[in-house]
Amino acid sequence: MEPTDIFVQLGPFLFLSVWVGIVARLLAHEKGRDVRKWTILGFVPVLNFFCIWFFVGAANLRLERKVDELLNAARRT
Repeated sequence: MEPTDIFVQLGPFLFLSVWVGIVARLLAHEKGRDVRKWTILGFVPVLNFFCIWFFVGAANLRLERKVDELLNAARRT
C-alpha cells in the first residue's frame, strides 16, 4: 500500500472530524458550555459523534441561568 492510499482513505474521515469539531464548538458556545473543552472533544475522531449526540439533548445553560435570575427576582418582590 502506498502512502497516498492512506491519505485517500483517511481524507473523508479527517474532513468529517474537522466539520464535527466546528459544529461542537458552535453548539458549546450557544448552549453555554466550556467552549475549549468541547472543541477539543469535537475534533477527536469517533468521540466527536458522541459529543454531537450529547448536545442534541443537553440543556441550554445560558437560558437556565436567565430563568433562575427571573425567578429569584420575582421571589424578592
